[in-house]
Amino acid sequence: MPRPPVLSATDPVPLDEGIARLESGKADASIRIDFGAGIVGEVTDDSGLDGLLQRARGVRLIQMIARGEDIESAAHLRSSKPVVHPLVKEILDALRQPD
Repeated sequence: MPRPPVLSATDPVPLDEGIARLESGKADASIRIDFGAGIVGEVTDDSGLDGLLQRARGVRLIQMIARGEDIESAAHLRSSKPVVHPLVKEILDALRQPD
């Protein structure tokens, strides 16, 4: 019986697995996350892991919305304003329509 292939550090992991690894702190800059449609999320060093986690969560949320799933927001559980990674803030600012 053939053995399943062993994933190297450069093989992308599925989206949910990548999020789980990042949330548990069991990932470093070698992690690559398959966002689907041939798009892979990655970082150049460990300082980018928080941003990668935010992007992965955003992709998952968009996919859930596209599938018509009910989305429960945890924002009401936060006692303070959410922290937004600088690169995510830059993207959101670029998308903001001028008044």
